[in-house]
Amino acid sequence: MSTINETSILYLALCFYGLGYALNYFGRDQPPYRGILALGFAGWSLHSVSLALRWSRIGHGPFINLHEILSSNLWSLTLAYLLFTMLARNHRAAGRFIVPLLAMLMLWLLVSTPRDTHLPPTYDTIWLYFHVLAGKFFLALLMLASGSALLESRRTGSAGSTGPGRVVQSLSYRMLAFAFCFQSLMLLFGAIWAQDAWGRYWAWDPLETWAFLTWLGVIFVLHWRLHDGRQRLYAALVFGCFTLAFLTFFGVPFVSTAPHKGMI
Repeated sequence: MSTINETSILYLALCFYGLGYALNYFGRDQPPYRGILALGFAGWSLHSVSLALRWSRIGHGPFINLHEILSSNLWSLTLAYLLFTMLARNHRAAGRFIVPLLAMLMLWLLVSTPRDTHLPPTYDTIWLYFHVLAGKFFLALLMLASGSALLESRRTGSAGSTGPGRVVQSLSYRMLAFAFCFQSLMLLFGAIWAQDAWGRYWAWDPLETWAFLTWLGVIFVLHWRLHDGRQRLYAALVFGCFTLAFLTFFGVPFVSTAPHKGMI
């Protein structure tokens, strides 16, 4: 019965999400943001209840199989999107670029199988929670940086250039810088976890390698942006970093037989 309840609550939450996404994407030039926020927070609250029920029933957080990872990341990314819409009023239109991604995650979650999972012994550490939390902040900030960069590119016009003084004032650039900080913490906490779990800090396995490549990509864009004013190219590079991060989060762990050496 608890499985049915938590799944039903999740599907109801996704209905609220879908309505909010549709209002944002298909709305007028000035979408009804109060309605979008009301639907979004209603869905997010129900989603929180569903995750809490599942966590209580199976005894661990949602970070083992594809269904759990999709659900928990949709939950965190939706919260980031809602807070951004509520607080960054001058950049609310960036939601038009963010909503398609959230809708894709929602549809992917709908077709995933909500199987119960068991926590491996190597996951029974506080460092896992620090690692996961830092990763969620990183992905959310990179998503917002991408949406803001695309919006700023559209507002800049065909010239698409900005001077160095305006770069550090760019909301997208600042969020990208914070994303870099949280990604660095994610890698640090992951290394400490790996030492505790498998007796090594780094092994160049597929997941670690792709995460490191994403980290290098973010560093490159941060440095390059200070010396190049082409907004459209910057937006493309930030979006490229997000695509790389997205594939690292949702691709590598599920196509590699052992994304972390010693994990399987």
